[in-house]
Amino acid sequence: MTERSKAIEEAERAGFDLSLVDESLVLRPEERARRHDQALDLVLEFDRIRRERDAKLKSPAAAAG
Repeated sequence: MTERSKAIEEAERAGFDLSLVDESLVLRPEERARRHDQALDLVLEFDRIRRERDAKLKSPAAAAG
């Protein structure tokens, strides 16, 4: 078994979906970067919403209501 085969087998055992890597590598680098930026924007928006929610839950008005 080659080192590459061992690495692939180990990654699959660890739960990595290597088909996603294959699909990504078909894309042009610019498209991969664009998709990365979109995903990052989404995560940052979720984080902003979570922080706003947490601030409301900790506020005195929320405790009184």
